[in-house]
Amino acid sequence: MAKEKNQAGSRKWFQYPEHKFTIDIEDNEKKDVQKVIFVFGKDEKSKDKSAIIKEIPYFKAAPSEISEIKGSFYIGLGPFEEIDVERLSAVFLKTAKKIVTGFENAQVILPENIYEKFSIKQISNLLVTAFGIASYPVDLLKEKPSLDNIILKKLYITAVSGFKKEFQNETEYYKKQIDHVNGMRQLQVLPANYITPDTMEERAKVIADKYNLKLKVINETELKKMGAGGILAVCQGSVQKPRMIILEYNPAGANKKTPVLGLVGKGVTFDSGGISLKPGDNMHEMKMDMSGAAAVMHAVASIASLKHNVRIIAAVGVVENMPSGTAFKPGDVYKSLKGLTIEVQNTDAEGRLVLGDVLHYVEKTYKPNMIVDAATLTGACIVALGNHYAGIFSENEKAIEALKEASKLSLEPVWPLPIDRQYKEMLKSDIADYNNIGGRYGGASSAAAFLSLFLEKETLWAHIDIAGTAILNKEHGLYTKEAAGYGVRLLTAIAENMK
Repeated sequence: MAKEKNQAGSRKWFQYPEHKFTIDIEDNEKKDVQKVIFVFGKDEKSKDKSAIIKEIPYFKAAPSEISEIKGSFYIGLGPFEEIDVERLSAVFLKTAKKIVTGFENAQVILPENIYEKFSIKQISNLLVTAFGIASYPVDLLKEKPSLDNIILKKLYITAVSGFKKEFQNETEYYKKQIDHVNGMRQLQVLPANYITPDTMEERAKVIADKYNLKLKVINETELKKMGAGGILAVCQGSVQKPRMIILEYNPAGANKKTPVLGLVGKGVTFDSGGISLKPGDNMHEMKMDMSGAAAVMHAVASIASLKHNVRIIAAVGVVENMPSGTAFKPGDVYKSLKGLTIEVQNTDAEGRLVLGDVLHYVEKTYKPNMIVDAATLTGACIVALGNHYAGIFSENEKAIEALKEASKLSLEPVWPLPIDRQYKEMLKSDIADYNNIGGRYGGASSAAAFLSLFLEKETLWAHIDIAGTAILNKEHGLYTKEAAGYGVRLLTAIAENMK
Protein backbone atom coordinates (compact mmCIF):
# COMPACT_ATOMS: atom_id res chain seq x y z
CA MET A 1 0.00 0.00 0.00
CA ALA A 2 2.98 2.37 0.38
CA LYS A 3 3.10 3.03 -3.37
CA GLU A 4 -0.52 4.13 -3.53
CA LYS A 5 -0.16 6.33 -0.43
CA ASN A 6 2.82 8.16 -1.90
CA GLN A 7 1.10 8.75 -5.24
CA ALA A 8 -2.11 9.99 -3.71
CA GLY A 9 -0.45 12.16 -1.11
CA SER A 10 -3.50 11.50 1.06
CA ARG A 11 -6.01 8.72 1.43
CA LYS A 12 -9.01 10.98 0.88
CA TRP A 13 -9.58 9.33 -2.49
CA PHE A 14 -10.32 6.02 -0.76
CA GLN A 15 -12.72 7.20 1.94
CA TYR A 16 -16.03 5.31 1.75
CA PRO A 17 -18.58 7.67 0.14
CA GLU A 18 -21.28 9.15 2.39
CA HIS A 19 -24.07 11.42 1.17
CA LYS A 20 -24.16 14.77 2.97
CA PHE A 21 -27.75 15.82 2.29
CA THR A 22 -30.94 14.89 4.12
CA ILE A 23 -34.36 14.40 2.54
CA ASP A 24 -37.70 15.52 3.99
CA ILE A 25 -41.11 14.88 2.48
CA GLU A 26 -43.46 17.89 2.61
CA ASP A 27 -47.17 18.39 1.93
CA ASN A 28 -46.75 22.05 1.03
CA GLU A 29 -44.18 24.40 -0.43
CA LYS A 30 -41.49 25.61 1.96
CA LYS A 31 -40.54 29.27 2.32
CA ASP A 32 -37.03 30.53 1.63
CA VAL A 33 -36.08 27.32 -0.20
CA GLN A 34 -35.04 27.04 -3.84
CA LYS A 35 -38.01 25.64 -5.82
CA VAL A 36 -37.33 23.09 -8.57
CA ILE A 37 -40.60 22.54 -10.43
CA PHE A 38 -40.83 19.77 -13.04
CA VAL A 39 -43.26 20.31 -15.90
CA PHE A 40 -44.51 18.14 -18.76
CA GLY A 41 -44.34 19.65 -22.24
CA LYS A 42 -46.77 19.56 -25.12
CA ASP A 43 -46.69 16.87 -27.74
CA GLU A 44 -45.55 18.26 -31.09
CA LYS A 45 -48.66 16.74 -32.70
CA SER A 46 -51.02 18.32 -30.21
CA LYS A 47 -53.43 20.98 -31.50
CA ASP A 48 -52.97 22.84 -28.25
CA LYS A 49 -49.95 25.08 -28.87
CA SER A 50 -50.51 27.26 -25.79
CA ALA A 51 -47.58 27.99 -23.54
CA ILE A 52 -46.89 25.67 -20.64
CA ILE A 53 -46.61 28.62 -18.27
CA LYS A 54 -48.19 31.96 -19.20
CA GLU A 55 -45.40 34.05 -17.72
CA ILE A 56 -42.75 32.30 -19.86
CA PRO A 57 -44.42 31.64 -23.23
CA TYR A 58 -41.13 30.60 -24.85
CA PHE A 59 -40.78 27.69 -22.41
CA LYS A 60 -41.86 24.44 -24.09
CA ALA A 61 -40.70 22.06 -21.33
CA ALA A 62 -38.53 19.95 -23.60
CA PRO A 63 -36.49 17.33 -21.69
CA SER A 64 -34.09 19.12 -19.30
CA GLU A 65 -35.06 22.57 -20.65
CA ILE A 66 -34.70 25.08 -17.80
CA SER A 67 -36.36 28.43 -17.26
CA GLU A 68 -36.31 30.66 -14.20
CA ILE A 69 -39.18 32.87 -13.06
CA LYS A 70 -39.58 34.65 -9.73
CA GLY A 71 -36.66 32.69 -8.29
CA SER A 72 -38.07 29.27 -9.13
CA PHE A 73 -36.57 26.89 -11.67
CA TYR A 74 -38.93 25.16 -14.10
CA ILE A 75 -37.51 21.95 -15.58
CA GLY A 76 -38.97 20.31 -18.67
CA LEU A 77 -39.82 16.61 -18.68
CA GLY A 78 -40.81 16.52 -22.33
CA PRO A 79 -44.21 15.32 -23.56
CA PHE A 80 -46.16 13.15 -21.13
CA GLU A 81 -46.72 10.53 -23.84
CA GLU A 82 -42.96 10.03 -24.32
CA ILE A 83 -41.70 9.85 -20.75
CA ASP A 84 -40.03 6.61 -19.64
CA VAL A 85 -37.55 5.53 -16.96
CA GLU A 86 -34.42 6.50 -18.90
CA ARG A 87 -35.73 9.93 -19.94
CA LEU A 88 -36.96 10.72 -16.43
CA SER A 89 -33.62 9.52 -15.00
CA ALA A 90 -31.65 11.73 -17.38
CA VAL A 91 -33.69 14.83 -16.49
CA PHE A 92 -33.36 14.13 -12.76
CA LEU A 93 -29.58 13.63 -12.98
CA LYS A 94 -28.93 16.72 -15.10
CA THR A 95 -31.08 18.79 -12.75
CA ALA A 96 -29.44 17.34 -9.64
CA LYS A 97 -25.97 18.23 -10.94
CA LYS A 98 -27.00 21.89 -11.12
CA ILE A 99 -28.78 21.94 -7.77
CA VAL A 100 -26.13 20.22 -5.61
CA THR A 101 -23.49 22.84 -6.43
CA GLY A 102 -25.85 25.83 -6.42
CA PHE A 103 -28.06 25.62 -3.33
CA GLU A 104 -27.86 24.43 0.25
CA ASN A 105 -31.62 23.81 0.38
CA ALA A 106 -33.95 22.87 -2.47
CA GLN A 107 -37.51 21.64 -2.88
CA VAL A 108 -38.57 19.32 -5.71
CA ILE A 109 -42.15 19.72 -6.92
CA LEU A 110 -43.46 17.14 -9.39
CA PRO A 111 -46.55 17.33 -11.61
CA GLU A 112 -49.38 15.27 -10.13
CA ASN A 113 -49.99 13.33 -13.34
CA ILE A 114 -46.49 11.83 -13.12
CA TYR A 115 -48.01 9.24 -10.78
CA GLU A 116 -50.03 7.94 -13.71
CA LYS A 117 -46.75 6.71 -15.18
CA PHE A 118 -44.57 5.94 -12.18
CA SER A 119 -45.06 4.61 -8.65
CA ILE A 120 -43.83 6.44 -5.55
CA LYS A 121 -41.20 3.72 -5.15
CA GLN A 122 -39.90 4.29 -8.68
CA ILE A 123 -39.82 8.07 -8.31
CA SER A 124 -38.02 7.77 -4.97
CA ASN A 125 -35.49 5.40 -6.50
CA LEU A 126 -34.72 7.72 -9.41
CA LEU A 127 -34.74 10.99 -7.46
CA VAL A 128 -32.58 9.82 -4.55
CA THR A 129 -30.17 7.99 -6.84
CA ALA A 130 -29.87 11.02 -9.15
CA PHE A 131 -29.13 13.43 -6.29
CA GLY A 132 -26.81 10.91 -4.64
CA ILE A 133 -24.78 10.38 -7.82
CA ALA A 134 -24.70 14.12 -8.55
CA SER A 135 -23.37 14.68 -5.03
CA TYR A 136 -20.43 12.36 -5.67
CA PRO A 137 -18.41 13.51 -8.72
CA VAL A 138 -15.62 11.03 -9.35
CA ASP A 139 -12.75 13.32 -10.40
CA LEU A 140 -11.21 12.29 -7.09
CA LEU A 141 -7.55 12.68 -8.03
CA LYS A 142 -7.66 16.29 -9.19
CA GLU A 143 -5.90 18.93 -7.11
CA LYS A 144 -9.31 20.51 -6.55
CA PRO A 145 -11.91 17.74 -6.95
CA SER A 146 -15.48 18.72 -7.76
CA LEU A 147 -16.58 17.01 -4.55
CA ASP A 148 -15.39 20.14 -2.73
CA ASN A 149 -18.04 22.19 -4.60
CA ILE A 150 -21.05 20.21 -3.36
CA ILE A 151 -23.11 22.39 -0.99
CA LEU A 152 -26.57 20.73 -0.91
CA LYS A 153 -27.58 19.95 2.67
CA LYS A 154 -31.35 19.60 2.58
CA LEU A 155 -33.63 18.26 -0.15
CA TYR A 156 -37.39 18.57 0.23
CA ILE A 157 -39.79 16.56 -1.94
CA THR A 158 -43.42 17.61 -2.18
CA ALA A 159 -45.53 14.47 -1.87
CA VAL A 160 -48.85 13.89 -3.55
CA SER A 161 -51.66 14.28 -1.03
CA GLY A 162 -52.08 11.31 1.32
CA PHE A 163 -48.82 9.56 0.45
CA LYS A 164 -46.32 11.39 2.67
CA LYS A 165 -45.45 8.37 4.84
CA GLU A 166 -44.99 6.04 1.87
CA PHE A 167 -42.76 8.60 0.17
CA GLN A 168 -40.70 9.04 3.34
CA ASN A 169 -40.21 5.29 3.74
CA GLU A 170 -39.12 4.85 0.14
CA THR A 171 -36.68 7.76 0.15
CA GLU A 172 -35.13 6.45 3.37
CA TYR A 173 -34.65 3.08 1.68
CA TYR A 174 -32.82 4.52 -1.31
CA LYS A 175 -30.77 6.89 0.85
CA LYS A 176 -29.29 3.79 2.52
CA GLN A 177 -28.46 2.34 -0.87
CA ILE A 178 -26.89 5.33 -2.62
CA ASP A 179 -23.59 5.35 -0.72
CA HIS A 180 -22.92 1.83 -1.96
CA VAL A 181 -23.68 2.74 -5.57
CA ASN A 182 -21.13 5.52 -5.15
CA GLY A 183 -18.72 3.10 -3.47
CA MET A 184 -18.78 1.02 -6.65
CA ARG A 185 -18.34 4.14 -8.80
CA GLN A 186 -15.35 5.18 -6.69
CA LEU A 187 -13.55 1.87 -7.29
CA GLN A 188 -14.43 1.94 -10.98
CA VAL A 189 -12.95 5.35 -11.67
CA LEU A 190 -9.71 5.04 -9.71
CA PRO A 191 -6.79 3.80 -11.83
CA ALA A 192 -5.07 0.45 -11.54
CA ASN A 193 -2.09 1.88 -9.65
CA TYR A 194 -4.59 2.82 -6.91
CA ILE A 195 -7.08 -0.04 -7.11
CA THR A 196 -5.09 -3.25 -6.90
CA PRO A 197 -5.86 -6.65 -5.37
CA ASP A 198 -4.49 -5.14 -2.12
CA THR A 199 -6.89 -2.18 -2.10
CA MET A 200 -9.81 -4.40 -3.12
CA GLU A 201 -9.11 -6.46 -0.02
CA GLU A 202 -8.82 -3.26 2.02
CA ARG A 203 -12.25 -2.13 0.80
CA ALA A 204 -13.68 -5.55 1.75
CA LYS A 205 -12.31 -5.05 5.27
CA VAL A 206 -13.95 -1.61 5.47
CA ILE A 207 -17.31 -3.12 4.44
CA ALA A 208 -16.93 -6.05 6.86
CA ASP A 209 -16.17 -3.72 9.78
CA LYS A 210 -18.92 -1.26 8.85
CA TYR A 211 -21.68 -3.90 8.67
CA ASN A 212 -20.33 -6.64 10.93
CA LEU A 213 -19.83 -9.10 8.09
CA LYS A 214 -17.69 -12.21 8.17
CA LEU A 215 -14.62 -11.78 5.95
CA LYS A 216 -12.51 -14.56 4.51
CA VAL A 217 -9.50 -13.93 2.25
CA ILE A 218 -7.91 -16.86 0.42
CA ASN A 219 -4.37 -15.88 -0.56
CA GLU A 220 -2.09 -17.17 -3.31
CA THR A 221 -0.58 -19.94 -1.21
CA GLU A 222 -4.01 -21.24 -0.25
CA LEU A 223 -5.27 -20.94 -3.84
CA LYS A 224 -2.38 -23.16 -4.93
CA LYS A 225 -3.21 -25.75 -2.25
CA MET A 226 -6.87 -25.71 -3.33
CA GLY A 227 -5.99 -26.11 -7.00
CA ALA A 228 -7.65 -22.89 -8.23
CA GLY A 229 -5.87 -23.12 -11.57
CA GLY A 230 -7.99 -20.51 -13.36
CA ILE A 231 -7.24 -17.68 -10.94
CA LEU A 232 -3.58 -18.67 -10.76
CA ALA A 233 -3.18 -18.84 -14.55
CA VAL A 234 -4.48 -15.31 -15.06
CA CYS A 235 -2.21 -13.72 -12.46
CA GLN A 236 1.03 -15.38 -13.63
CA GLY A 237 2.29 -12.34 -15.53
CA SER A 238 1.71 -9.79 -12.78
CA VAL A 239 3.61 -8.81 -9.65
CA GLN A 240 0.23 -8.30 -7.96
CA LYS A 241 -0.79 -11.27 -5.82
CA PRO A 242 -4.21 -12.84 -6.46
CA ARG A 243 -6.83 -13.63 -3.89
CA MET A 244 -10.38 -14.78 -3.43
CA ILE A 245 -12.38 -12.51 -1.10
CA ILE A 246 -15.60 -13.69 0.57
CA LEU A 247 -17.96 -11.41 2.51
CA GLU A 248 -20.74 -13.19 4.41
CA TYR A 249 -23.87 -11.42 5.66
CA ASN A 250 -26.09 -13.21 8.16
CA PRO A 251 -29.22 -11.24 9.11
CA ALA A 252 -30.41 -11.12 12.70
CA GLY A 253 -32.40 -14.23 13.52
CA ALA A 254 -31.12 -16.19 10.50
CA ASN A 255 -31.75 -19.93 10.65
CA LYS A 256 -31.68 -22.98 8.37
CA LYS A 257 -34.78 -21.75 6.55
CA THR A 258 -33.28 -18.35 5.72
CA PRO A 259 -32.60 -18.26 1.96
CA VAL A 260 -28.97 -18.06 0.85
CA LEU A 261 -27.95 -15.97 -2.16
CA GLY A 262 -24.49 -16.35 -3.65
CA LEU A 263 -23.11 -13.28 -5.43
CA VAL A 264 -19.93 -13.75 -7.47
CA GLY A 265 -17.90 -11.00 -9.15
CA LYS A 266 -15.04 -10.68 -11.62
CA GLY A 267 -12.27 -8.56 -10.12
CA VAL A 268 -9.60 -8.03 -12.77
CA THR A 269 -8.09 -4.78 -11.50
CA PHE A 270 -6.39 -4.23 -14.85
CA ASP A 271 -6.79 -6.27 -18.00
CA SER A 272 -4.08 -5.71 -20.61
CA GLY A 273 -5.23 -8.83 -22.43
CA GLY A 274 -2.04 -10.58 -21.37
CA ILE A 275 0.01 -12.14 -24.19
CA SER A 276 -3.09 -11.70 -26.42
CA LEU A 277 -2.55 -7.98 -25.91
CA LYS A 278 -5.47 -5.61 -26.37
CA PRO A 279 -5.19 -2.70 -28.83
CA GLY A 280 -3.75 0.43 -27.24
CA ASP A 281 -6.79 2.58 -28.01
CA ASN A 282 -8.98 2.83 -24.91
CA MET A 283 -6.95 0.23 -23.00
CA HIS A 284 -7.05 2.66 -20.07
CA GLU A 285 -10.72 1.71 -19.63
CA MET A 286 -9.61 -1.74 -18.50
CA LYS A 287 -9.05 -0.34 -15.02
CA MET A 288 -12.81 -0.98 -14.81
CA ASP A 289 -12.58 -4.70 -15.49
CA MET A 290 -13.15 -5.18 -11.77
CA SER A 291 -16.65 -3.67 -12.00
CA GLY A 292 -18.38 -7.00 -11.34
CA ALA A 293 -16.43 -7.44 -8.11
CA ALA A 294 -17.09 -3.81 -7.14
CA ALA A 295 -20.82 -4.33 -7.73
CA VAL A 296 -20.91 -7.53 -5.68
CA MET A 297 -18.93 -6.11 -2.74
CA HIS A 298 -21.06 -2.98 -2.56
CA ALA A 299 -24.28 -4.91 -3.10
CA VAL A 300 -23.65 -6.98 0.04
CA ALA A 301 -23.00 -3.70 1.88
CA SER A 302 -26.29 -2.34 0.51
CA ILE A 303 -28.20 -5.48 1.49
CA ALA A 304 -26.70 -5.44 4.99
CA SER A 305 -27.51 -1.73 5.47
CA LEU A 306 -31.13 -2.44 4.47
CA LYS A 307 -31.23 -5.53 6.73
CA HIS A 308 -32.85 -7.82 4.17
CA ASN A 309 -33.65 -11.25 5.60
CA VAL A 310 -31.39 -13.18 3.22
CA ARG A 311 -28.00 -14.73 3.88
CA ILE A 312 -25.47 -13.41 1.37
CA ILE A 313 -22.24 -15.05 0.26
CA ALA A 314 -20.42 -12.40 -1.79
CA ALA A 315 -17.28 -13.86 -3.38
CA VAL A 316 -14.89 -12.19 -5.80
CA GLY A 317 -11.74 -13.35 -7.54
CA VAL A 318 -9.21 -10.51 -7.67
CA VAL A 319 -6.26 -10.55 -10.08
CA GLU A 320 -4.32 -8.45 -12.57
CA ASN A 321 -3.81 -9.70 -16.15
CA MET A 322 -0.42 -8.59 -17.50
CA PRO A 323 2.04 -9.80 -20.16
CA SER A 324 5.51 -10.81 -19.01
CA GLY A 325 8.00 -13.66 -19.22
CA THR A 326 5.95 -15.57 -16.65
CA ALA A 327 2.49 -14.86 -18.12
CA PHE A 328 0.22 -17.66 -19.25
CA LYS A 329 0.23 -18.16 -23.02
CA PRO A 330 -2.16 -19.10 -25.81
CA GLY A 331 -2.07 -22.89 -26.03
CA ASP A 332 -1.40 -23.44 -22.33
CA VAL A 333 -3.61 -25.95 -20.52
CA TYR A 334 -4.52 -25.49 -16.85
CA LYS A 335 -6.59 -27.53 -14.42
CA SER A 336 -9.50 -25.70 -12.79
CA LEU A 337 -10.70 -25.96 -9.21
CA LYS A 338 -13.51 -28.22 -10.40
CA GLY A 339 -11.00 -30.51 -12.11
CA LEU A 340 -11.78 -29.62 -15.71
CA THR A 341 -8.76 -29.02 -17.95
CA ILE A 342 -8.95 -25.84 -20.04
CA GLU A 343 -6.97 -24.97 -23.14
CA VAL A 344 -6.27 -21.24 -23.20
CA GLN A 345 -6.70 -20.11 -26.79
CA ASN A 346 -6.85 -16.42 -25.90
CA THR A 347 -5.41 -14.86 -22.74
CA ASP A 348 -7.80 -11.92 -23.12
CA ALA A 349 -10.68 -14.24 -22.27
CA GLU A 350 -9.39 -14.34 -18.70
CA GLY A 351 -12.34 -13.26 -16.55
CA ARG A 352 -14.19 -16.51 -17.17
CA LEU A 353 -11.19 -18.47 -15.86
CA VAL A 354 -11.33 -16.54 -12.59
CA LEU A 355 -15.12 -16.76 -12.31
CA GLY A 356 -15.15 -20.50 -13.00
CA ASP A 357 -13.07 -21.22 -9.89
CA VAL A 358 -15.05 -18.81 -7.69
CA LEU A 359 -18.42 -20.14 -8.87
CA HIS A 360 -17.39 -23.71 -8.13
CA TYR A 361 -16.02 -22.74 -4.71
CA VAL A 362 -19.21 -20.92 -3.70
CA GLU A 363 -21.47 -23.73 -4.91
CA LYS A 364 -19.46 -26.48 -3.22
CA THR A 365 -18.73 -24.66 0.05
CA TYR A 366 -21.99 -22.78 0.74
CA LYS A 367 -24.68 -24.50 -1.39
CA PRO A 368 -26.75 -21.31 -1.95
CA ASN A 369 -30.39 -21.38 -3.03
CA MET A 370 -29.33 -19.22 -5.99
CA ILE A 371 -26.05 -17.95 -7.43
CA VAL A 372 -25.76 -14.79 -9.54
CA ASP A 373 -22.50 -13.60 -11.02
CA ALA A 374 -21.73 -10.16 -12.45
CA ALA A 375 -18.85 -9.45 -14.80
CA THR A 376 -17.60 -7.15 -17.52
CA LEU A 377 -17.16 -10.35 -19.47
CA THR A 378 -17.40 -9.76 -23.21
CA GLY A 379 -17.21 -7.08 -25.87
CA ALA A 380 -19.64 -9.32 -27.75
CA CYS A 381 -22.39 -8.39 -25.30
CA ILE A 382 -21.82 -4.70 -26.08
CA VAL A 383 -22.09 -5.49 -29.80
CA ALA A 384 -25.38 -7.29 -29.15
CA LEU A 385 -27.03 -4.89 -26.70
CA GLY A 386 -25.08 -1.64 -26.73
CA ASN A 387 -24.80 0.30 -23.46
CA HIS A 388 -28.44 0.30 -22.40
CA TYR A 389 -29.00 -3.30 -21.27
CA ALA A 390 -26.96 -5.86 -19.38
CA GLY A 391 -27.14 -9.33 -20.88
CA ILE A 392 -28.57 -12.06 -18.64
CA PHE A 393 -27.99 -15.77 -19.18
CA SER A 394 -29.24 -18.95 -17.54
CA GLU A 395 -30.34 -22.45 -18.45
CA ASN A 396 -33.06 -22.11 -15.83
CA GLU A 397 -36.12 -19.99 -16.65
CA LYS A 398 -36.76 -19.45 -12.93
CA ALA A 399 -33.40 -17.66 -12.63
CA ILE A 400 -34.12 -15.51 -15.68
CA GLU A 401 -37.50 -14.52 -14.22
CA ALA A 402 -35.85 -13.65 -10.88
CA LEU A 403 -33.50 -11.25 -12.67
CA LYS A 404 -36.30 -9.73 -14.74
CA GLU A 405 -38.35 -9.10 -11.59
CA ALA A 406 -35.33 -7.58 -9.86
CA SER A 407 -34.80 -5.34 -12.89
CA LYS A 408 -38.39 -4.09 -12.66
CA LEU A 409 -37.81 -3.25 -9.00
CA SER A 410 -34.35 -1.69 -9.33
CA LEU A 411 -35.00 -0.02 -12.71
CA GLU A 412 -31.63 -1.29 -13.98
CA PRO A 413 -32.37 -2.79 -17.43
CA VAL A 414 -31.52 -6.38 -18.44
CA TRP A 415 -32.12 -8.46 -21.56
CA PRO A 416 -31.96 -12.28 -21.82
CA LEU A 417 -29.64 -13.91 -24.37
CA PRO A 418 -29.39 -17.63 -25.24
CA ILE A 419 -27.15 -20.19 -23.56
CA ASP A 420 -28.11 -23.46 -25.28
CA ARG A 421 -26.22 -26.75 -25.67
CA GLN A 422 -24.77 -25.53 -28.99
CA TYR A 423 -22.68 -22.89 -27.24
CA LYS A 424 -21.04 -25.49 -25.00
CA GLU A 425 -20.18 -27.58 -28.03
CA MET A 426 -18.37 -24.55 -29.50
CA LEU A 427 -15.97 -24.80 -26.53
CA LYS A 428 -14.76 -28.39 -27.11
CA SER A 429 -10.96 -28.72 -27.22
CA ASP A 430 -8.86 -31.30 -29.07
CA ILE A 431 -6.34 -31.66 -26.25
CA ALA A 432 -8.24 -30.68 -23.08
CA ASP A 433 -11.79 -30.80 -21.77
CA TYR A 434 -12.66 -27.33 -23.10
CA ASN A 435 -11.26 -24.21 -24.75
CA ASN A 436 -11.70 -20.85 -23.05
CA ILE A 437 -13.23 -19.32 -26.20
CA GLY A 438 -15.84 -20.55 -28.65
CA GLY A 439 -15.07 -18.74 -31.86
CA ARG A 440 -15.89 -15.38 -33.37
CA TYR A 441 -19.68 -15.45 -33.29
CA GLY A 442 -22.04 -15.65 -30.32
CA GLY A 443 -19.21 -14.69 -27.97
CA ALA A 444 -21.41 -13.47 -25.10
CA SER A 445 -23.39 -16.73 -25.11
CA SER A 446 -20.36 -19.03 -25.43
CA ALA A 447 -18.69 -17.14 -22.54
CA ALA A 448 -21.79 -17.69 -20.39
CA ALA A 449 -21.85 -21.34 -21.47
CA PHE A 450 -18.22 -21.63 -20.31
CA LEU A 451 -19.22 -20.42 -16.84
CA SER A 452 -22.03 -22.98 -16.68
CA LEU A 453 -19.44 -25.78 -16.96
CA PHE A 454 -18.26 -25.08 -13.41
CA LEU A 455 -21.68 -25.57 -11.79
CA GLU A 456 -23.96 -28.55 -11.36
CA LYS A 457 -26.92 -28.53 -13.72
CA GLU A 458 -29.47 -28.42 -10.89
CA THR A 459 -27.95 -25.26 -9.36
CA LEU A 460 -30.11 -22.17 -9.80
CA TRP A 461 -27.61 -19.83 -11.44
CA ALA A 462 -27.64 -16.74 -13.64
CA HIS A 463 -24.88 -14.68 -15.23
CA ILE A 464 -25.07 -10.92 -15.82
CA ASP A 465 -22.71 -9.49 -18.44
CA ILE A 466 -22.30 -5.83 -17.48
CA ALA A 467 -19.57 -4.98 -20.01
CA GLY A 468 -21.83 -2.50 -21.82
CA THR A 469 -23.57 -1.00 -18.80
CA ALA A 470 -20.63 -0.61 -16.43
CA ILE A 471 -18.05 0.94 -18.75
CA LEU A 472 -19.44 4.02 -20.52
CA ASN A 473 -17.92 6.79 -22.61
CA LYS A 474 -21.20 8.69 -22.78
CA GLU A 475 -23.68 9.50 -20.02
CA HIS A 476 -27.25 8.24 -20.27
CA GLY A 477 -30.10 7.93 -17.79
CA LEU A 478 -28.64 7.71 -14.28
CA TYR A 479 -25.34 6.36 -15.56
CA THR A 480 -22.39 8.73 -15.71
CA LYS A 481 -19.47 8.61 -18.09
CA GLU A 482 -16.53 6.59 -16.73
CA ALA A 483 -18.12 5.22 -13.55
CA ALA A 484 -21.68 4.03 -14.08
CA GLY A 485 -22.31 2.18 -10.82
CA TYR A 486 -24.56 -0.31 -12.63
CA GLY A 487 -25.45 -3.44 -10.70
CA VAL A 488 -25.66 -2.53 -7.02
CA ARG A 489 -29.38 -1.69 -7.20
CA LEU A 490 -30.08 -4.79 -9.33
CA LEU A 491 -28.27 -7.23 -7.04
CA THR A 492 -29.87 -5.62 -3.98
CA ALA A 493 -33.30 -6.08 -5.57
CA ILE A 494 -32.64 -9.81 -6.11
CA ALA A 495 -32.08 -10.13 -2.36
CA GLU A 496 -35.12 -7.98 -1.58
CA ASN A 497 -37.32 -10.27 -3.67
CA MET A 498 -35.91 -13.42 -1.99
CA LYS A 499 -36.63 -12.37 1.58
